[in-house]
Amino acid sequence: MKYSFLLCLFGLTILSACNNPKNGNKTTGTPDSTTNAKTELTENFYKRLEGTIAGKKVVMHLQKVNDDVSGTYYYDGSWLNLSTDTLIGKDSIVLTEYSYYESYFTQDFKSPHLALKWNGNGFSGTWESGDKAKKFPIALMEKYPEGSYQFNTGFYEDSVKAFASQPKSPAAQISFEYLESKNTDEYGIWLNTELKKISGVKPQVDRLVGFKNIATAYFKDYKLQVTEQSKNGRDEDFQAWMNYTNNSQQSVSYNDKGYVVIDFLADAYTGGAHGNYSSLMFCLDVKNKKQLVLSDIVKTDSSTLQGILERNLRKAYNIKATDALSTVLFDDVIKPNNNFYLNANGIAFMYNPYEVASYAQGQIVVFIPYSDLKTYLVPAFAQRMGIK
Repeated sequence: MKYSFLLCLFGLTILSACNNPKNGNKTTGTPDSTTNAKTELTENFYKRLEGTIAGKKVVMHLQKVNDDVSGTYYYDGSWLNLSTDTLIGKDSIVLTEYSYYESYFTQDFKSPHLALKWNGNGFSGTWESGDKAKKFPIALMEKYPEGSYQFNTGFYEDSVKAFASQPKSPAAQISFEYLESKNTDEYGIWLNTELKKISGVKPQVDRLVGFKNIATAYFKDYKLQVTEQSKNGRDEDFQAWMNYTNNSQQSVSYNDKGYVVIDFLADAYTGGAHGNYSSLMFCLDVKNKKQLVLSDIVKTDSSTLQGILERNLRKAYNIKATDALSTVLFDDVIKPNNNFYLNANGIAFMYNPYEVASYAQGQIVVFIPYSDLKTYLVPAFAQRMGIK
């Protein structure tokens, strides 16, 4: 679902639905790779995978909900995203690979594909370039080393018609794709509390009850807007704009060293030419039961970090030293924000549409390798991450 969001927003499909909730209470856990060697993939899952693609080490995060697979991995300096291309039987998946930078520079870029077959403990398969000129082997094993966590995945969806008596009435639809820690110790309890809060559910409220409460408030507001539009005497054309959607997804982008990074992607359509979307990144220090702030990772003045950020922006988006940043951005300056995330190789800053650039340019992501930050890394963080 994750990268389908980003692609589908440019060709938004108008939905109509009936008031019939599909409750995602069918969460299924990730099988323990040491004891479960079933060669069929479960209906829903989260998997942390270690191995190689083209001989290079990678850690991949994959999750599947309702026949929709998404994930991420880091390879040779690029943070790559994955979404479903094809599901083949119950043991094979073909994934499309998506890069922020490639999509930015090449409109007709042909995305690579990963053909994966599940063997009970991991995936084997082939990476193939979009033009089919290159092929490389893939070998991945499901692993959860100390300091990583296992998750269930789940889905909740509901919808309501604008006009109950009309068979083809416009409708509002809401959905939540969520994660739930399988750990039952104090760390798992804390992690589940944070995951609920990220989705807007109060800690003391059951997750599915919380989703239903959010949906009820959303539908109430939707009905008020429909009523207001009808009172204004608008012709029936306005109904074409009344198919509202509100979707969100939690996904894992890092899961090691007692840290879990959650990407909370939300998209919505409330009329107009197109919808909008955004990612909020949550760096959770599960070991110490806190959400990381930037000063937990880097200690330096804002101007120094801004300079490092700008150099990496220029490198990633091919902005020459003699060119202004406004060739890509709204302004000639880019500042660190609080929407950052991390992995074993560095940290990245995420800027959502309209934040620093136009909607058409999509999310602007600037990755900074730890090698550019060594002087400024907080010693305790560097030691825990094994950065020398």
